[in-house]
Amino acid sequence: MFKAWRSTRATVAVTIFAALSHAATRGDVAGDPVAEVVGAEEPNVGEIAFDAVAPEPAFDVVGTEEPAGEDIKPVATEAIPVAEVVSAEQPSAEQPSAAQPVADDAAPEPIETGSILLESMPDVPEIEGLLEHAPHEIAGSCSDCTAGGCTGGCERSPSGIGETYWIFDSVFLQRDNQSTDQILAAIGPNAIITTGQPQFAVQPGLRLFRGVVDDCGRGWELGYLGVWNMFADLDEGGRNDINGGDPLSFLVDGFDGRSLARATYSSTLNTAEANFLRRSYYRGFSRHSAYPWERCGNYRRGTIDWLAGFRWAGLDEAASLQLSGGNFPGPSSYNVRSSTNFFGAQIGGRGRMEWNRWAVDGWAKAALAGTAMSQSAEAIGSVFVPEPPVRPARSATEGGVGFIGDLNVNLSYRLSDTWRLRTGYNFLWLTGVALAPNQFDFGATNTAGTGLNGGAGVFLHGANLGLEAAW
Repeated sequence: MFKAWRSTRATVAVTIFAALSHAATRGDVAGDPVAEVVGAEEPNVGEIAFDAVAPEPAFDVVGTEEPAGEDIKPVATEAIPVAEVVSAEQPSAEQPSAAQPVADDAAPEPIETGSILLESMPDVPEIEGLLEHAPHEIAGSCSDCTAGGCTGGCERSPSGIGETYWIFDSVFLQRDNQSTDQILAAIGPNAIITTGQPQFAVQPGLRLFRGVVDDCGRGWELGYLGVWNMFADLDEGGRNDINGGDPLSFLVDGFDGRSLARATYSSTLNTAEANFLRRSYYRGFSRHSAYPWERCGNYRRGTIDWLAGFRWAGLDEAASLQLSGGNFPGPSSYNVRSSTNFFGAQIGGRGRMEWNRWAVDGWAKAALAGTAMSQSAEAIGSVFVPEPPVRPARSATEGGVGFIGDLNVNLSYRLSDTWRLRTGYNFLWLTGVALAPNQFDFGATNTAGTGLNGGAGVFLHGANLGLEAAW
C-alpha cells in the first residue's frame, strides 16, 4: 500500500510538471507571474526566484483506511495555468495586456526602460555643456537673416538681442596744445609768450547716439560729438619794451615798444559718424565658465558690436596776438584762422557686460581719413596809417591724410527696464590737422603768410555723464 501511494504521488507530480512545461512553451506563463506567486514582494525585471512548492493531489481518496494498491484509481485532472493565479491588480511588466494579445508562437516584448524620458527634469549638466561649448547657438547670434526671420540653427536668447537705443551724454573734455613753440612776444632776445604756452581749460560738450539692432544682431548707428569754444590765453606785461615776433616788428608801427602782450587761442570740434554694426551675444551666468565674471551669480549677459562706417570731423580754430600800451596810443593785432575737415572710413568694436543692475561697456574706433585744410590771416597795418596795410590779408588751402582714434569706457546703473544712468571717461586723438597758432608768420617777404602748416595733432580727454534709453 505504501508503494502504491508513493507511485501515485510521482504520477501526479509528473502530470503537473508537464502542464507547466506546456504553458511556458505557449507563452501563457511569464517569469514574473511565477515570481509573484512565490514571493510577496514584486521581483525585479529579469530576476525570478522559484521556491519549492509541493504539488497538491488532484484526486480524492475514498475510505478512511489505506486502500490496496490495486484499488487506487487515478482521477482525470486538468492542468491549471499558473498565469491565472497572478493577481489582476498588479500585472507584471512582461505580461501582455488584454487589448493586445500575443500570438502563441511570439515571445512577449519587454519594455525598454531606456526610452522613458524625464521631460519635466532636463539634464542640467548637459545644458550647461551646450552653453559652455556653443554659447552662440543657445544665446542668439544668428548665422543668417532672411525675410522670414533668423535661420542657421540658432535660437534667440530669452531676453532677445534686438533693441532700439538712445544715448545722451554731457562730456567734459580738455584738449592739449601741440602747436610749434614759435615766439609771439619777447623782450629783447628773450621770449615771454610762445604759441605752445597757452593751455586749455576743461570745456563741456554734447554727445548723442541713436541706434537700432534687429534680432539677428544686425543694425545701424548714428553719432554726434560737439565741444565748442575751447579757450586758452596768456598775458605778459609791466614793461614798455615788449615787441612782437621779428622781423615783422621792425616793419609795423605798434609791434614794438609795448607794455602788454596777450595771446588767445580758441577751438571748436564737431564730429559725426554713421556705422553699420553686427552684434554677437554671449551667454550669461555659467558656473563652469573660464571667465570669472561669468561665474558671478548676478551676471546677466555680454555683447560685442562690430562697427564699420563713415566718420567726419571738423576742427575750427582761431589765434590772436594783441599788443597795447607803451609808446603807441592804440592796439595792434595779428589774427589767424584755420580749419581742418576729415572724411574717412571707420572701423571699431564695442563691448558690454551686464549684471543685475550694473553694467560696464566701452568702445574703440579708428578712422583713416583724407583731410581738407585751410588757413587765413587778417591784414596787418600800422597804428598811425592803417591803410594801406603793411601786409594784406592772405590765405592758403591744402589736402592731406589724417587719423581719428576714439576710446571710451563707461559704468552704468539700471534705473528701470528702459533707462540707465551712465558715467565714463574718453580719449580722442586727431592727427593731420592745421592748428591756428602754427599759421603765424612774422616774415618780412612778400610771400610770408601764404603757406599752410599742417600735420599737427590734437588730443582730448575727459569725463562724461548722461542717460541711456533702450527698449
